[in-house]
Amino acid sequence: MQYTGTVRFIGPKEEIGANALVKQTVVLEEDTDREFKWGLAVDFFKDKTELLNGVKVGDMITVHLNTRVNESKTQPGRFFNSITAWRLEAGQGSEKPASKKSEANDDLPF
Repeated sequence: MQYTGTVRFIGPKEEIGANALVKQTVVLEEDTDREFKWGLAVDFFKDKTELLNGVKVGDMITVHLNTRVNESKTQPGRFFNSITAWRLEAGQGSEKPASKKSEANDDLPF
């Protein structure tokens, strides 16, 4: 699944739990001309936080994401959604440099 929107907020990197899992949250606002726009908070974990280097508030980006539902451990029967990104693409008006993976493929002879 993917979502395209304008970056409205980039949270600080956080360390979570005993294993010091690194997490960073980004809030995107949908690209539409409607009066009331929807938003989506997306979490980046571990090395995926590096995808946010060079991204700034106001940039248009597309995130490829996974969604998952989890049940609360402290309140059985209560559920919450988890939205995590695994890929990021720069959109219109964004000056994010190309990822290292695409730079490595620039030497192809065709």
